[in-house]
Amino acid sequence: MSTSDAPAEQDSSRVHTILTAYLQSKAVFTALELGVFEALEKSPRTVEELAAELELQHRPTRALLVALTGLDLVSREDARYRNTPEAARFLVAGRPEYMGGFAEHQNKHFGHFDRLGEAVRENASLNQRVLKEGYRDQGAAAGEGREGTGRLIQAMRVSSRLQADKLASAVPLDGVRNIIDLGCGSGDYSIALAKHHPQLRVTSLDYPAVCELTEANVAEAGVADQVEVRPTDIMSDPWPASDAVLLSHVLDGYGPERAGHLIRRIHEHLPAGGRLLVHAHMPSLATGLFPYMFGLILLVNTEEGEVRDSEDILGWVRDAGFRDVRTSNVSLLSGLVVATK
Repeated sequence: MSTSDAPAEQDSSRVHTILTAYLQSKAVFTALELGVFEALEKSPRTVEELAAELELQHRPTRALLVALTGLDLVSREDARYRNTPEAARFLVAGRPEYMGGFAEHQNKHFGHFDRLGEAVRENASLNQRVLKEGYRDQGAAAGEGREGTGRLIQAMRVSSRLQADKLASAVPLDGVRNIIDLGCGSGDYSIALAKHHPQLRVTSLDYPAVCELTEANVAEAGVADQVEVRPTDIMSDPWPASDAVLLSHVLDGYGPERAGHLIRRIHEHLPAGGRLLVHAHMPSLATGLFPYMFGLILLVNTEEGEVRDSEDILGWVRDAGFRDVRTSNVSLLSGLVVATK
């Protein structure tokens, strides 16, 4: 049967959902910006009460609440709206698992994505956060300064926490006493490794501005006796001796030349029997949709970055001389490549 002969309703609802998906995220971004979830957490509100508290008019307040109800982030009982448990846990400022920083970061992407067609046509980064040789300003995009580094690292923590414990449980660390977390970012992977493996010593390496934030996170987590944070240019500075190296969401920021160089450098660094662990948004090993979409974020933010699926990584790993290479799923967002020297 040809496409033209297919039933009219086939896939139409799914395609409609895809084409209107932007409304969902923008509704949440706006509610966070206005303080809707904090207001509803204090007590359930009618449309009129919430509008008065937030100094809004009735019609837009109702429209936003109806949208949030459809997303199951707000529920309605009689005429009053309240947060669902999910919203109370993740979308109320001050809660331990608050995702507001991540939402702010995604909202910035939303603005950039208005020019996605330009980025696709020109094959050019719109904000040049990551240049060919690496991050342009230790994690900050053009013109952001150190505040940009902080926003990036805080946003990354939300994604890291979805994956870190699962990664720490999945990595084979039998016989490993010292591991390097190259490009450690927020430090959440280092923290999870330390908590899951009390015998392990972790050295976390990243840019100086990033390491200031990493050290604070490590101290807050209570694992500073296991995790040492060292400011380092991972592409050029020397590394301390280790039995294993973790690369978590690092390779995707670079082009093939730089990524391959880093893998070869790790091979030279490790002793015989040393282990390389590559953790990334690998679509073929992950189970969710985001890894397939992530390449568009890299297109906007980097000069050469791409989603690196397992076949790309396996090629670099084998070319560098690693053996006993294995792959596995880690989480909804990620997969793992394990290789031995």
